[in-house]
Amino acid sequence: MFVLDKVVKKYGTVLAFEVASCEISIDKFVFVMGPSGSGKSTLLRLLSFVEPPDSGVVQLGIEGRKFSSFNKDHPWPQVTCVFQRQFLWPHLTLRQNIALPLRMMAVADMDDRLREVNELFDMSAFIDRFPNEVSGGQAQRAALARALVLRPRLILIDEAHGGLDLEQQEILNRHLVELRATGVGLIVVTHSLEFARRYADQIIVIEHGTITDKGSQGVFDDPNSHFLQRALGLNRG
Repeated sequence: MFVLDKVVKKYGTVLAFEVASCEISIDKFVFVMGPSGSGKSTLLRLLSFVEPPDSGVVQLGIEGRKFSSFNKDHPWPQVTCVFQRQFLWPHLTLRQNIALPLRMMAVADMDDRLREVNELFDMSAFIDRFPNEVSGGQAQRAALARALVLRPRLILIDEAHGGLDLEQQEILNRHLVELRATGVGLIVVTHSLEFARRYADQIIVIEHGTITDKGSQGVFDDPNSHFLQRALGLNRG
């Protein structure tokens, strides 16, 4: 579980995210929602330990180990990330990109793991193409495959549907549901209200850098956040 205590993150003088106390599950399907620029991506960078808070602490307990933003230890490969930019090397095929973390860890069963993620994300038709030869949805699936190939406990996904058309979003949604069914925890930043209402175990809504709603599906029945109220068409008078 992630535990955030008195966390503040600023960029210059601009407050990007602030929370007094918060716990976030690592073994569920967690959706992070909110308007653009509200602090969703900042939260994911804090959870990934890519960036430390300016004050307060982010802690993670996973597989009997504890990680903290106070130290330089990183939970990779138990926790992997897919950011808005997929960071696929342009001179490598998708297969080679996916294999990179396996080579870094000198994994013995590399071929088996590549076959496993190839089948899960249905990439046989394009896995040997270069990043500039595939669609945005196909590149996103390759980035997810690379995040999964080391068999992490948790994957953090920022703007999962960014730049994808409706058909690509539906394909990605199906693969995310299949991925969650394997037991991997997912924390996903998304604007897809329909997807969240259907599959979320936990919802976190951020507005103006603060968490305005957090809970299970019941959040959609009586939201505090103006964002969800507008999205759901609720009239609070």
